[in-house]
Amino acid sequence: MRPLAALLGLAALTAQASPMTACGEPGLGPPWLYRTPGQPQQLKGFLVDLWTPLFARHGVTLKLIGDLPFKRCLRAVAQGEIDFALAAYRDEERAQTLAFSAPYKTFTPQLFFRAARPLQVNSRADLKRWRGCGKNGASYAHYGLAPGDLDQGARNYQQLIEKLMLGRCDYFVEELEVIEQLELGKVNHLATPGLAHAPLPDVPAPAFHLVAARDSAAAALLPRLNAEFAEALRKGEVARHWRRHAGNLPY
Repeated sequence: MRPLAALLGLAALTAQASPMTACGEPGLGPPWLYRTPGQPQQLKGFLVDLWTPLFARHGVTLKLIGDLPFKRCLRAVAQGEIDFALAAYRDEERAQTLAFSAPYKTFTPQLFFRAARPLQVNSRADLKRWRGCGKNGASYAHYGLAPGDLDQGARNYQQLIEKLMLGRCDYFVEELEVIEQLELGKVNHLATPGLAHAPLPDVPAPAFHLVAARDSAAAALLPRLNAEFAEALRKGEVARHWRRHAGNLPY
């Protein structure tokens, strides 16, 4: 059962059509979340087009915040300073303070390495035999990697690829679709000379979730948003939003 305070907060929020906040870390371009050229404060992307109308159906105006690194975004949500984070993986550490929506996008785990130095990796347990790089604030728990197992000094994916290609680490792990969609329509990062990749079959496929602080009024709204997303998916609304920002890439 939800705490009474959360239920009362949700009822008041819905009745008054109060605004709520959601944070995410913009990429350099489509499809997920990015800034409008010439208008850096204006955020656009699939996440904007997806969630804004779903919240509006419950009388909630969603204010988007895109100036926080994702680690700080999640911390602000857990502390109740921001209501939601838009696109978070689930792991046990995060689940201690955050409530998760149903998954709305599932990804393909992948190992990236230099073609000139292929790695013998048969399972995620083998990853700890090598030096790995990661992106600051990202969760790699589904790869069996805890904080401290990777050099997570890269501030963005471009830096992550550069560190690997310069030999500062032996590999990085990331979902195939993330690298495929990076700077969509401008750069094909999967075609980076000397960059190779391979699947990791024993890694569970991660997914994006909308998250809120546990036992909060925002968390109490998640089941309704799950239902709205399922209905939007059934009606083809999700597919239309995706095509607008991702073209023919499969959702």
